[in-house]
Amino acid sequence: MRSGNYSNSGVLNVVHRPNRLWIPVSGRSGAFEYLPNSPIDYQLLVIVLALGVIGLITVYAATYHLGLEYLRGQTLRLLMGCGALWLGMKVNLGRIAGRNFQWLLLIIMLGLLMGAIVLGNLAGVVARREFHGFQPQEFVKYALVIWLAGYFERLRNSDSKPNFLNTVIKPGVIVVLTVGLTLIQPAVGTSVIIGVSSFLIFVLAGVKWRYLFPLVMLGVLLTGLCFAIIPKLKNTKFHYIPDRWEKFCAGDRYHQTQALIALGSGGPFGKGLGESRQKYYFLPKLHKDFIFCLIGEERGFLGAVILILLYILLMYRVTKVAERSVTEFGRLLSSGVGVVITIYAMVHIAVSLSLIPTTGQPLPFISYGGSALVSNMFAAGLVLNVSRHRRSGVDEEGVAGRGWNRRPYLPRARAG
Repeated sequence: MRSGNYSNSGVLNVVHRPNRLWIPVSGRSGAFEYLPNSPIDYQLLVIVLALGVIGLITVYAATYHLGLEYLRGQTLRLLMGCGALWLGMKVNLGRIAGRNFQWLLLIIMLGLLMGAIVLGNLAGVVARREFHGFQPQEFVKYALVIWLAGYFERLRNSDSKPNFLNTVIKPGVIVVLTVGLTLIQPAVGTSVIIGVSSFLIFVLAGVKWRYLFPLVMLGVLLTGLCFAIIPKLKNTKFHYIPDRWEKFCAGDRYHQTQALIALGSGGPFGKGLGESRQKYYFLPKLHKDFIFCLIGEERGFLGAVILILLYILLMYRVTKVAERSVTEFGRLLSSGVGVVITIYAMVHIAVSLSLIPTTGQPLPFISYGGSALVSNMFAAGLVLNVSRHRRSGVDEEGVAGRGWNRRPYLPRARAG
């Protein structure tokens, strides 16, 4: 196999290396398209599919007394998710990392959010904007990961010197705009998760800590400001935030109390599949925001621990894929997807354990719903796609020293 990089004159310098083929794209200097050199990470694939099947079984166990409508709906969504998984595995990573696609993705991403605000219908207790069940923010969170991964790869391979403007301000504007439009939906929990996961991508991209410190301070100030203005939101469309916060602080946590009862009553091995009592009278929407508690009630402490271990294994496999990626885009894309899924799982479980107020965040691959499941499956497919293009043995030129334990900085591209 061959690989190479362009000289200043635009001539492709070919270097023979094993197990990889790099080819120029459209004759553009510095642009490459890489071909698969390995099978997909089958362990990650098994974990993702196992979570999807567990979700289908759990949703049926939570809703079978209501008929087969939920089972049919979740089965259809899982099949759509499998299609999205396959699509994510087959897309050309070199193309979606390109500048033209990145700008198109950005326009679509912001357009969907603004379209939902203007044209979307109201749904749910929080009057969230959506397109008849389609929630654009569930896809936007991964679109932003793709955009940030592409941006930082182009910056790494460019001749521009990393500074506060191009490593923080420029990408930060896009993050703030995305978070702001998501907040207006309103999707407060999703907005916070997008902001936190974006910051972690900045860290993983190697942005200097002295550049990141102002962002940390700004985040602290904004958090304090949010707590200060929470009481003033009572007469706005965000009224549910102070209501939930006041009830949480006062110990009036009906749903979370019932969720804890569900978890505690399961014992070490659970009551048995479909034997939950909380779903009938006390917490009828266990299949959505508190599905982790249903697993604890019916499958017991052992079932809940196994589910948590599956998420830990998923993050571990995603980390390995990121470490072995042949490109910065693949590394940041895989890392970003893993971070988003992990944060969502942690938030859902924390709500179920009454550690934080209710946020309405689904448990990835498990909770009933379509937009979240399909977007998560597509994102997992992208990570599996990255796993097909991996390093083995000695680090390639321009990749050495890029490990996750390196000192955070954004290195310049090496000369060809």
